[in-house]
Amino acid sequence: MRFEATVDECIVTHGEIPKDLAGGFYRVGPTWKRPTKQGPNPLLSMDGMVQAITFEDGVANFKNRWVRTPKYVLEEARKQGMFEWQDGGFGDWRDTAYGEVKRDLGNQGVSRGVANINIFPFAGEMLAASEQGGPPIAIDPITLETRGIVPWSPKLSSGLHTPAAYGDATFSAHPKWDPDTGVLYGWTYSDEAPYVVMHYVSPDGSVDTRELWDAPYNTVAHDIWLTPEWVVMPFQPFLADKKRFEKDLNIWEWNPELPIVIALIPRHDLHGEIRWITTDLPAQYIMHTMSANVVGNELQLDGPIFNRPPFPFEQDFTAGDDIALFFSIAKSNLGRWTIDLETGKAKSEQLSDRPSELPKVDERFYGKGYEWGYQVGGVVKRSGMKMNNLTVTNMKTMAESTYQIRDNEPAAVLEATFAPRKIDSPEGDGYIIVPVSWWAEKRGEYLIFDTDDVSDGPICRIELPFQIGWTPHGHWMDFR
Repeated sequence: MRFEATVDECIVTHGEIPKDLAGGFYRVGPTWKRPTKQGPNPLLSMDGMVQAITFEDGVANFKNRWVRTPKYVLEEARKQGMFEWQDGGFGDWRDTAYGEVKRDLGNQGVSRGVANINIFPFAGEMLAASEQGGPPIAIDPITLETRGIVPWSPKLSSGLHTPAAYGDATFSAHPKWDPDTGVLYGWTYSDEAPYVVMHYVSPDGSVDTRELWDAPYNTVAHDIWLTPEWVVMPFQPFLADKKRFEKDLNIWEWNPELPIVIALIPRHDLHGEIRWITTDLPAQYIMHTMSANVVGNELQLDGPIFNRPPFPFEQDFTAGDDIALFFSIAKSNLGRWTIDLETGKAKSEQLSDRPSELPKVDERFYGKGYEWGYQVGGVVKRSGMKMNNLTVTNMKTMAESTYQIRDNEPAAVLEATFAPRKIDSPEGDGYIIVPVSWWAEKRGEYLIFDTDDVSDGPICRIELPFQIGWTPHGHWMDFR
């Protein structure tokens, strides 16, 4: 989706937009703007584009805008790509753009960040972020204009890469937040010790930081769980190491011989004692967490559990092979890791036979325990899975409600969001909004489901007159 668009008063093709839906659903993703100096863009070097659909008084308005990062602004002025990467130019599965940038007079001092993985609300703004490469970028929630790098970026750490300038740090793609205080719980990770650095950010921009020198290894620290007492950080044997470039390999490694280690980091006292739990869980991978409950002495950590990370490794491909990502090379099912907080003993359970990913919850209840989980579900397809439905799960009874959105049509069912019916509605009472990109028909669609029963199908269909671009993640901001 290489263009910016504004669609006011979007066409409703079925049902009505609920009058009590007031807010915006914001998503961001990598979009091909112009070639890099090495040719076609590796996915993680593509510029970020924000897509937003906002609701008020039964009317929906759509906008999408480029995130005008320092990299984007430089290349827009020069009308050409200005960057190349240590791990770029292979033209195959090894291209990730996670290596160091090759610096020259043209790009010296300019952050490489593309802000293309997630966008989340913080202190009245939406922040677009990548997992590596650059600091979060503040976006105006109404106009989608880029306000700029967050002012607290100099207080963050740099992650995997050498900073290009003052404040050229990075921040996690999947932070969680306290819905009452507004504190943002984030981190960065690196291939050198300290492998993880925690950052708790307050709405006034102050940042509390702790380096985790006891971290066991250089995990790809992609997501966390939040409980009333802890930030729960999983160290899984999906590793990142730039030294692998010297062997013409990509940055990622899967080493199932390493144990899964759980860090219980104090949520209300970042500098308090961290409890490290080395588990005997099997070699599994949770890429995206759902949420967590503490029941008696048990910590329940829920999320889709993959049989392996859905990323390419040298045991899967050889030089020259096309890249294959995500749902085509791995599959996941909704599962639970249960940790006995007295003994540290851990067990893994599969909670559903249905393939599952992109989990979401009612974010007003982050860190408070939860009952309702939402996922894009699917069916097994060869060594991966085809994602085609919306599934709602009661995580206490494991009762499911589902609706199949597509069959064999070429389309993408993208990550959903939950929107509350009222600002003080009980957990899970509201709407689920699902974006769908119908590739063959060159159109986009947003489906709105009532949480009372998603199996009845969408109560509203909102159509866009073009195919919407692929976006991995996004979040809801309430306007009430």
